[in-house]
Amino acid sequence: MSSRARNDLTEGPIFNKLFKLSLPIMATSLMQTAHSLTNMFWLSWLGEGYVAAAGLVTQFIWLSMSLIIMFRTGAEIGVAQNMGKREPEMAKAYAQNGLMLAVVFGTVFAVALILLRTHLLRFFDIESEYLANIAQQYMAIVALTVPFNFGHFVITGIFGGYGNTKLPFYINSAALVLNIALTPVFIFVFDMGIVGAAVGMVVAAVFNFILKIWAMTKYKNRPFEKYALIVKISWDRVAQILKWGVPVGAELLLFTTLFMVITRLITSFGESAIAAHQVGMQIESLSFMVASGFASAMTAFIGQNFGAGKWARLRTTFRVSYLFMAGYGAVISSVIFIFAPPLISIFLSDPHSIGIGVSYLRIIAGAQFLICIEGVATGSFRGRGQTMKPSIASISCNILRVILCYALAATALGTSGIWLGIAITMAIRAIWMLVWHKLNIRKHPMADAIVAD
Repeated sequence: MSSRARNDLTEGPIFNKLFKLSLPIMATSLMQTAHSLTNMFWLSWLGEGYVAAAGLVTQFIWLSMSLIIMFRTGAEIGVAQNMGKREPEMAKAYAQNGLMLAVVFGTVFAVALILLRTHLLRFFDIESEYLANIAQQYMAIVALTVPFNFGHFVITGIFGGYGNTKLPFYINSAALVLNIALTPVFIFVFDMGIVGAAVGMVVAAVFNFILKIWAMTKYKNRPFEKYALIVKISWDRVAQILKWGVPVGAELLLFTTLFMVITRLITSFGESAIAAHQVGMQIESLSFMVASGFASAMTAFIGQNFGAGKWARLRTTFRVSYLFMAGYGAVISSVIFIFAPPLISIFLSDPHSIGIGVSYLRIIAGAQFLICIEGVATGSFRGRGQTMKPSIASISCNILRVILCYALAATALGTSGIWLGIAITMAIRAIWMLVWHKLNIRKHPMADAIVAD
């Protein structure tokens, strides 16, 4: 079978193709979660302050993800839709312009994080000078991962749009295993503490980026036969990448910014609340990281079929995807709720911190089912180039989240009020997206379009 046939998502059994496409992405998401949990575990041996410091810095790395997702989404949609239209040269132009922009912006962002880290961390109004110092140390090193993350995430999107998610999965897995192996060595054997955890992340990010550059230029099943890393900028392609990607990037940027506002509220309840929240979020990512991964696979799958005008195939894909993610969501929601105490106890030992963490997981568990099936609607909208719709729903609910969290935290609920505000707005956003998607797909034609080979 030719490379093109293997990666053509417009023909063949829908579930098999979608499952094979999505499984590596979801597995990568689970490995990233495992990696984050492993880092938290090792840092917890140094003390809860180290867990809290790493969690605070991570939120600035999330800010960089708003730009990463912007370029990745634009490149992935451009590649997927043009491969569906049988226009590989146009697909390559999106891939090249997206990658170049990502690396440039990633470098600028990293420099800004390093130079401004002291001022940026003051946002959280950290009372402990000790906690502020170790957070600054960690941030100075972790910021070096950003340009490489920009590059390798966009390449992953390019491969996804092409229909090959296996190779990025293998490379991501190798990088994550390397990071997991190096972290305890740098922390304990070389006695580098939290700086050691950051150095391990840098080494893994560089390793990941180098291997993916090799994959784009040398691997036998690469998306494009001839791929130049540096080309003349095509401003038309750049404009379209930004048109698709800016709504997604703005959504994540505002989400992270508003979440940092909520984190500042959490810091007012003390170091235990910060640590419990950070650990709880990592455990919770078993659902939202997988939902995000499935949404990414849906973007590529829907993108190719949308480009090919396969309307009947699109509708079947929606039904299959909702059933699959509903099953996963039901399982993970139950696990998080039932096993909250032992899960939190792996990372925290203080009874007060454990109690706060268990409260977080049990309140948030009810929304995880909806979050999982929401990923289907999100990926569908993005694959069809309608990136504005998920962004509108997300931004609106994130603004509402801040209002609810502050209002409920001021009551006798305390931190539980914050967790409740987060869960309620998660549910509202998911229901909004599912209803909007149901209404939107009714507008598609019933008969398939004809796309010439």
